[in-house]
Amino acid sequence: MRILESNRVYPVQIIILALITLFSAGCAKFTKYEYSSHVFPLGEDNELVISTFPSWFPKASSHIPFLYKNLQAPQSVYFQFFVRAAGTTAGRNPNIESILIRNFSYEFPGQTPVVLIKDYSEGFWQQGQADYDSKKLEPVPCFDSWYVRVKFDLVLNGKAFKGEHILYAQEVSKMYPLFFDALK
Repeated sequence: MRILESNRVYPVQIIILALITLFSAGCAKFTKYEYSSHVFPLGEDNELVISTFPSWFPKASSHIPFLYKNLQAPQSVYFQFFVRAAGTTAGRNPNIESILIRNFSYEFPGQTPVVLIKDYSEGFWQQGQADYDSKKLEPVPCFDSWYVRVKFDLVLNGKAFKGEHILYAQEVSKMYPLFFDALK
């Protein structure tokens, strides 16, 4: 008696079927609001990055179990001020011998500036974080088509730098499989 091998199921086929089933089972959409970030050059070795991040964790605005989940962050942000070594994205900056941030502020059109940092002597600062933000500053509203002007004045290694830039608000959405949400 001879057995036909044409109906064999190979492990690769099983894995492909499992992945297709897993990723087609459902999806989640995460939406956050932010102002565009900007990098200011501070000489050859350093740069200042001003960016924003959501002011709180996202909440589910709609949810269909196993099929769809919509998460939305609040429409407010916190600022981050980071003097980093040029060309890097994170870590301690070995190029800072001394730093004094005299002033960092933001303002909406037609409104008075809000000072976030004054006379601060570190190269990194985050609004809304207890280690950096002793004033308990309110989150900054962020709605599509808005913009905010940021200004800074600092002394880095004995050299003064000033700058300002307009940051535009934007909505950023990401889609991912619900499977990843279940792993959290």
